[in-house]
Amino acid sequence: MKKVTFWLLIIICICTLSLAESPVENQSKSAPGNEQIILLSFVGDCSIGDAFQFVNYDSCYHATIREKGYAWPFSTALKYTQSDDLTIANLEVVFTNRTRRSDKRFNLIGAPDHVQCLIDGSVEMVNTVNNHAMDFYVEGYRDSLATLDGAGVKHFGTVYPGNKNGSDIYPIVEVKGVNIGFIGFTYPQESDLKRIEYRIDELKKQGCDLIVVSLHWGRETHMTPQHWQYAFAKKVINLGADLIWGHHPHVLQPIHFYKGKPIMYSSGNFTFGTMSKVDPSTGIFQFTYQKGDDGIQLSKMQVIPYQTQHGPEYRPLELTEPALQQEVFSKLRFKKEIEGFENLPPSFLENGIVYFKQGIMQ
Repeated sequence: MKKVTFWLLIIICICTLSLAESPVENQSKSAPGNEQIILLSFVGDCSIGDAFQFVNYDSCYHATIREKGYAWPFSTALKYTQSDDLTIANLEVVFTNRTRRSDKRFNLIGAPDHVQCLIDGSVEMVNTVNNHAMDFYVEGYRDSLATLDGAGVKHFGTVYPGNKNGSDIYPIVEVKGVNIGFIGFTYPQESDLKRIEYRIDELKKQGCDLIVVSLHWGRETHMTPQHWQYAFAKKVINLGADLIWGHHPHVLQPIHFYKGKPIMYSSGNFTFGTMSKVDPSTGIFQFTYQKGDDGIQLSKMQVIPYQTQHGPEYRPLELTEPALQQEVFSKLRFKKEIEGFENLPPSFLENGIVYFKQGIMQ
């Protein structure tokens, strides 16, 4: 009798354990939480320095950093840049101590220690190719890359492709198991499309889930793109890009979607020494992606509205008044329809948010 009781107890325990484990196992296979969710933040032009002729001015960027500290420029954005998975900025300054510079009106320079502003601001990645990349010639550009590498700040960009003095960096960054590739070009031409295609293909061969193409392009201070940019953007998306991130005009320009892929023609200035007489509207552009069994898809876009500040502040101001927020949102929405593109919906004007379901704007 004791043996029968003993085996009955064993059978009951086994059944109990099986029943307890089954629901958990099924849940882990089907639960939405099984998807990888990543949040990317983009900010526009960041000089983190001054035009060479202004570096000794009392109200210059360098003076502000000396007084306020490295954390100052991005301090109002830190609650967003720390809580995302990756923050990307356009670094429009040369980190160098050199004085030999190109013959132009404004050569943008930042003390190499200003790289700490990126670290303290939780900016993990920067585009380095733009019209100021060679302000202090190729030696200055190499100084910048070495400074970023030494500080552990990721960077990307292609400049002088095929030239011995060029640089061609299009890395893959893994975020929560999602592989994101980054490509950057300045003043892109039709001839660059083959170069962009090659780099997209190379990134995909290496297992990229998501490809960001950064384009330094457009007309400075103009708040609408040029017509050639529409056709160029379509071609880049058709080549396999998942997101186009534009900069250079120093002001915001409206956002398009093509085949469900976002196109930011210009993300404006964010923290910028030297320029003060441009429209100050800017923002943090956030994109939420979900990776599941069907691949990776955009699920949400949100713009957090800001206003750039000239010296000696230089720290962008977050806009909290609804009227001021909506003023920024309105600058990001096209007023007219352009064939083949999708505009931001009217609801975007209310809160700066757009949701997507299976790649379709809601």
